[in-house]
Amino acid sequence: MNEAIRELQAALGLRDDGVLGPITTQAIIEAAKLGRLSVTADNPLAAPVGVPVLNDRSEASLRGVHPDLVRVVRRAAALSPVPFTVIEGLRTKERQAKLVKAGASKTMNSRHITGHAVDLVPHRPDGKIAFDWPLYHKLAPAMKQAAAELGVALVWGGDWRSFKDGPHFELDRTKYPG
Repeated sequence: MNEAIRELQAALGLRDDGVLGPITTQAIIEAAKLGRLSVTADNPLAAPVGVPVLNDRSEASLRGVHPDLVRVVRRAAALSPVPFTVIEGLRTKERQAKLVKAGASKTMNSRHITGHAVDLVPHRPDGKIAFDWPLYHKLAPAMKQAAAELGVALVWGGDWRSFKDGPHFELDRTKYPG
């Protein structure tokens, strides 16, 4: 039983300690409400529904990203009222330089270079990704809740005073120095 709980916790982006405690129970309830889990008589714990919570592009974009941020993203995917795609995680300095030159980023001191940041894009109801601020205001609370549940210090670019960056989520520099 503990192994099944661990697998479920990992799928939900939780700490996989094998304990069916209140956080895991609440995560199962929330994911089931969103249609992302299916509870059956054969599997009373719950099984992930057909498609993974994160798509293949998202999982590929999470390679090289700090494990705490990966857990937050996976947990947020189970919590978020809107599905999303991780479009970028770890970046090379060369890619960052191109983004700065194009005006898409303002610094060469990006947390993406160290694997401490991700860019997320929510999906519209038709399934297409959209850089629409109203969707970020639905997605950001899920990321913040996931970070709080997991005890991870997170910063959202949408909360910045200048150069608001809706897609950008990073680990807090004071808790996670590069």
